[in-house]
Amino acid sequence: MDDATWAWARTHWDEHFQPLRDAGYDLERVDAAAYWAVHEGEMRDHFPPEVFFNLSALRTEHERDGQARLAASRGGNPLTDFCLVRSGGQIVAQFCGEQASPSLYRMWHTNVHRDHRRRGIYRMILRGTIDYTRALGFDAITSEHAPSNNPVIIAKLQAGFRIYSLELDPAVGVSIFLRYFHNPEHLAAYEFRCGLASLSPSLVASGKGAFAALRAQLGERSSST
Repeated sequence: MDDATWAWARTHWDEHFQPLRDAGYDLERVDAAAYWAVHEGEMRDHFPPEVFFNLSALRTEHERDGQARLAASRGGNPLTDFCLVRSGGQIVAQFCGEQASPSLYRMWHTNVHRDHRRRGIYRMILRGTIDYTRALGFDAITSEHAPSNNPVIIAKLQAGFRIYSLELDPAVGVSIFLRYFHNPEHLAAYEFRCGLASLSPSLVASGKGAFAALRAQLGERSSST
């Protein structure tokens, strides 16, 4: 992610993850290969064992060629962030994220060494990610978790994430998807869809499709009572 294209985003990253440095930790930005090499070499034992399937390895030559062409047609390099957290030269944690779409940032992977848990490191990473993605202008953050990963799910719910969907993927199994909404109107729309009988004036004004019919029905019922 450290090419000149994303220099402006790197400035925001440095600003919003500074609290980790202030707490005495060293942050090292690395590429994807170095990140996963550290994970397998030093951090694997501190992450729950999981079973996945490498479905990409099963793609046909036609599928590989087609997807490579799609990626090339998209153009540019999506934003990616890979970071190692050290203290006294020892690995403490690692975290990474990526641009899932022009408006959505994916909080991809976080692993805190077992000896350094319950010290607020994960919450500092979480807070930094929220502030960083808000500064960059993303609408929301997404993340996916095993349904049994209560500590992380609870931490994210307490930070303002919402349960967004449940997915059964043949490669990774069952995942709960969480989403953090930077835009309060987007959050209001989510809450309305969850059953809260509340619509902000902005949501009413931005209603489209059959919303006019809904507005008319509510008006008719209001006048008849």
